[in-house]
Order: sequence, then C-alpha cells, then structure tokens
Amino acid sequence: MMTRDVFNAQARNRSLGLVKRIAVAACILTLGGCAQIKPQADFALTRQLFTQSTGLADIYDPDQPLLTPEEIEAVLADGLTLPEALRVALLNNRKLHAEFMSIGVAKADWVQSGLFSNPTFAFSAQFPEGGGRSNIQASFAQNIMELWQIPKRKNAAQAALDETIMRIAHRAAALAVETRSAYLNAVAARELSRIAKENLELATKSHATVTAQREAGAASLLDENLARGQALTADLGVRRTRLDAANAKRHLARLMSVAENVDDIVLSDSMPEGFDVSLQPEALIALARKHRLDLRALAQAARSRAAKVGLEEVNIIPEISIGPFFERGERRGSQGRNLGADFARASIANGAATLPSIQSRSERKAARRQEIDTIFGPAITMTLPIFDQNQAQIAKADFLLQKALKEYEDALIRTAQDIRVALDEMQTALHSATFYHDEVVPQAERNLEFATASYSSGQTNILTLIEAQRLLLEARRGFVAVTLEASTAVARLEQTIGLPLDGLETQESTP
Repeated sequence: MMTRDVFNAQARNRSLGLVKRIAVAACILTLGGCAQIKPQADFALTRQLFTQSTGLADIYDPDQPLLTPEEIEAVLADGLTLPEALRVALLNNRKLHAEFMSIGVAKADWVQSGLFSNPTFAFSAQFPEGGGRSNIQASFAQNIMELWQIPKRKNAAQAALDETIMRIAHRAAALAVETRSAYLNAVAARELSRIAKENLELATKSHATVTAQREAGAASLLDENLARGQALTADLGVRRTRLDAANAKRHLARLMSVAENVDDIVLSDSMPEGFDVSLQPEALIALARKHRLDLRALAQAARSRAAKVGLEEVNIIPEISIGPFFERGERRGSQGRNLGADFARASIANGAATLPSIQSRSERKAARRQEIDTIFGPAITMTLPIFDQNQAQIAKADFLLQKALKEYEDALIRTAQDIRVALDEMQTALHSATFYHDEVVPQAERNLEFATASYSSGQTNILTLIEAQRLLLEARRGFVAVTLEASTAVARLEQTIGLPLDGLETQESTP
C-alpha cells in the first residue's frame, strides 16, 4: 500500500518536472526572439548628410579601423595642409567618435519600441494534507494594448533617431568649421610671428644705424636709447608671437586628437585669397531653412514630441492582458479498507456469515465522472482608469511639444538674422582685406622708406623713424587680422547656411 508521504513525494516530482519543461520552453522562445541592433545604415546616412552639408567626404565610420599612429605621423611629417587637417580631425577626433555612439543608442531605442512586452506565466501547485492528487493552477497572459501602442512608440522612436542622426551630422560639420578656423588661426599666428621677426630685424638695423651716427656725432644718446628701446620691444614681440603660434598649433592638435608634440609641424598652406562673391541674404535664408541640419533636427524633435502625445493618449488604459487559464482540482487519495470489520458488519446485518460488498471498477469510474476534474477557459486582466487617466502625462507631452515648436520657430528667426550678420561681416572683411593689401600696407612701406632716408640725411628725428616703423608693423598685423577675419567669416557663413559656398549655385537651381 502506498503511504501518504510516498504519494506526496511523487506528486511533487511530477510538478517539478512540469516546471522544468516550461522553463526550457521559455528559454527557447527567448533565444528565438532576440532582436539585433544594426545601426550601420544610420551611420551611413549621417555621413551622407555631413557630405551634403560640407562637401567633405572623409568622416568617422564606427565599422572601419581608426587611423594608426604611423598614418598620422606620416601625414604630419611632410607638412600639414588644410585638407589633411580636416581629414585627420574628422576621422580621429575622439569626441566625434563618442557622439556617433548616440546613434547606436537611438537605434536600440527604436528596436525596443517595436517589441512586445514579455508574456506573463503563472503556475501554482497545492498539495492536500491527507495525500492525494495536488491542485494545479496555470495561466498565460499577454498585454494586447501594445497592438495600439507599438505603432505610436515606433513613430516617436523613429523621429528621435532621425533627430539624433541630423544632430550628429551637424556636430561633425561644426567640427569641420572649428578645425578650419583653428588651422587658419595657426597660419595667421605663424604670419604674425614672421612679421614680428621682420620688425625685430628692422628695429635692430635702425638701432645699429643710430649707434653709428652717435659715434660719428650725428645723433644723440637719447636717439640711441630710443632706438634700443624699440629693438627691445620688438624682441618681446617675437617671444610673444612665438608662444601664440605654438598654442594655435596645439589647439589644432586637440581637434585632431593628436597627443604628440606639434611645435615643429609645418603648416603648408598660406592665408587664403578673399572670395569675390555677391550673395543675396533672402536666397541664403531659404537655403538654410531647407538644408541646415540643426534646423532639420529641431523639426524632427517636434515630430517626435507629437508622436509621444499620441502615445500618451493611448496609454489611458495601460494594460489589458488576456490568455488561457487552467485549473485541475485536488482529489483525496484512495483509503485502504478494513476487511475484518466490513465482514463483521455484513454478517451481523444478515444474521449469518456474509462477505462484504465490493465496488466494481466501472462503478468507481462512474462515481469519479460525477466530479469536476479540470477547469479551462479565458482570463482577462485590465487596469481600470478610475483615479489615474494619464491626464498628467498627456499634458506634459503636449507642453513638451509646444516647447519644441517654439524652439524651432526661434531657431528659424535667429537663423535669418545670423545669415544677415555673417554675410555683412564676410563682405566687410573681404573689402577691408583688399583695402589693406592695396592701400594701407604699401603706403606704410613707402612712409618707412621716406622716414629712413630723411633720418639718414638729418632731416627728421628718431621719433619720426620709430613711428613709421610702428605704423608699418600695425599695417602688416592689420592685414593678417582682416585676412583671417575674412576667411573665418566665410566659414561661419557656410556653417550658418548649412552648405559650402562653392555649391550654392547648384543648390539654388535645385527645385
């Protein structure tokens, strides 16, 4: 006869076996439903938008190997041109590398937005105190509200992904502008250092001339001291401009993510020539509204906010889960009969020795069929929107949408004025550079020649010569400054428009 403990142990083993089979099945389903994150197409789109915005082809690709130290050293060894500096910065800048990872994050959010939540499985087994069959209950439920939520989630995630792509492409374009400006600043600092050295040579030569004249009795000690003071000031100017030139190269090296000493790097390019362009601000404003990546990113941000408003509106009822429910009732175990007692009771009742009655198997089965053995049917679980109807989140999403729209409108207005400012600055700087080149510097050179000749002949004093030298130095410095200002103004205008100036004619003809 099976004891109660043995029966309970067997029932527990059967239940544990069922749980194990369910766990294995769940693991198989989980492995089969793993979603993969592949942002390669989004990386390619970012690079394409960057190229359209800047006209540059080389930019960081997370799936390609980085520039090796040997490759960078080879670029720097024979002189660094502006295109080479741009290429190294766009391929090697570690901050830009980090920005690209945001695209992978946004892609992961997009994939997640299209996934159903995992179903819920519940299982329980209760064992009767007196032995017998255990009570088993099981249910399987899935939230069907996601049938309406997933399209909204995917729309919002796609808009956020598009915004991220455009934002990173715009930051890459900004890095190109910053690198171009840093290179031109380094070239300008080199030119100012060269001018300071020429000024030192000129001041030293003047000091030697005045010293010779004093020894000959044609100049005073005051004249010699003034000339020597001019030479000492010029020497300090050389030291200061050398430091400025070195720091300008170091700033360029930071943008290129180069850690080596760059003091000895030769910048191969010179200051660029001024652009002879005649542009209309209204046409540029129209192009900027169409092509600027940061404006397009703000527009995508507004679309993402609008999609999130719709998502919050369908979240009034966050969950409706349906699925099958199963229950098998417990049953007391069969009890052993006391045949001696049954024989005695039957014999006393009949007045003679009588065998006890025995219930047939069919009778026992018929009796059991009168019992309810299992229960199976659908089950539904629903969150009732009684107290929280998601009104706060809907209002929050709507306020964020209004905020995004206002930010976009503000950016459009600022862009229009920024283009007018940048265009005016560029044209003014170009005219100033031309004026310095054609008028101011030649006139200062002629003045110095005349002052030198006049001082040598005794017609003027040393102060006139020193002033002429100062004016020539200022003229040369001014020419370098306005040339740099014109070059950086062109780069700022290109960044403000969102297109290179070389491609404006093509873009204006595009419908």
